[in-house]
Amino acid sequence: MKTLSSNRELYDYLVVLALELKQRGLASLGEAVDFACGQASSSSTEFLGESGLALRRVVTEENGVLTAQQRSDVVDVLSQIENALDTR
Repeated sequence: MKTLSSNRELYDYLVVLALELKQRGLASLGEAVDFACGQASSSSTEFLGESGLALRRVVTEENGVLTAQQRSDVVDVLSQIENALDTR
């Protein structure tokens, strides 16, 4: 996964991920990611924090429904969020 350069890119990624999760029968996880998307208009820190919580949940609960590449992307984006929060 390429480095996300803005909260907008993170938002766009999360929208696609939420849709994918719902299409694969993981509605609860999709809704958690949707909730994080809804925080995009909040402070940047809040948006990143909620996004991180949702992605951690995806990592622990998706149980092999996502492809290996999708899982890798989620882990990569989560790492980027954590790095962004650590540098604040």
